[in-house]
Amino acid sequence: MVGALAFLGCPWRALLRLAGGDGNALLGLLGLVAGVWVGAFFLKTGYDLGRNHKTYASVGFIMPVMMLGLLILLILSPTLPSGALFLSTKGPGSQHAPLIISLSLGMAIGFLAQRTRFCTMGAIRDFILIRDFHLMTGVIGLVLGAFFTNLILNQFHPGFTGKPVAHTSHLWNFGGMVLAGLAFALAGGCPGRQLFLSGEGDGDAAIFIIGMIAGAAFAHNFATASTPQGPAPWGPAFVIIGLGICSIIGFTMRKKI
Repeated sequence: MVGALAFLGCPWRALLRLAGGDGNALLGLLGLVAGVWVGAFFLKTGYDLGRNHKTYASVGFIMPVMMLGLLILLILSPTLPSGALFLSTKGPGSQHAPLIISLSLGMAIGFLAQRTRFCTMGAIRDFILIRDFHLMTGVIGLVLGAFFTNLILNQFHPGFTGKPVAHTSHLWNFGGMVLAGLAFALAGGCPGRQLFLSGEGDGDAAIFIIGMIAGAAFAHNFATASTPQGPAPWGPAFVIIGLGICSIIGFTMRKKI
């Protein structure tokens, strides 16, 4: 999340930003490809976190129960005596479709993505490692669908400046997504794919999602998440630290082949 928030977007948002004409997304996507390429190098040289195995059914319910709990909180909108807020009142987090539409479309997308194994990182990884273009067709379909929708709605505005929730620091747009791509490659999937896997009962994916939530909280509370004005004070430093940590993981968790 440190890398993604340095760029201000996950792989999906990078694709959607590109489809809307945001040139900064090109730097982010190039960084994503570079990060996955490094991750593919580790995979080819024996990187392995171990084989999956069956475990208790309760582990598989961790993420679905958490999401159901968040849905209940959203519907009830409780207010604690401490004044803690459960809903964003301004900014991107406050901008969303009505609940029923969001939930219905989200479930439809979840079903289709689960059946097709949609994964941005996986598409890049498979093309690099085995020249398999199957998953990439889904990525291309997402970009084209969003692009033509933007054209129809007159929302396609090419350029680099004045884009919503985006900055023009090319180095850290690129560097942030290098870190994100490398981390996703080492983890075995992009955020979307991990979310779908957690819905299938994958406990490792559930831990990944919980880690993303914790990482987002860290980034926003410790001045590492970028803003439209540019990288945060500690953002670049933590991107470099993250690259170092991921490289250590990649080099040290390899089996002899």
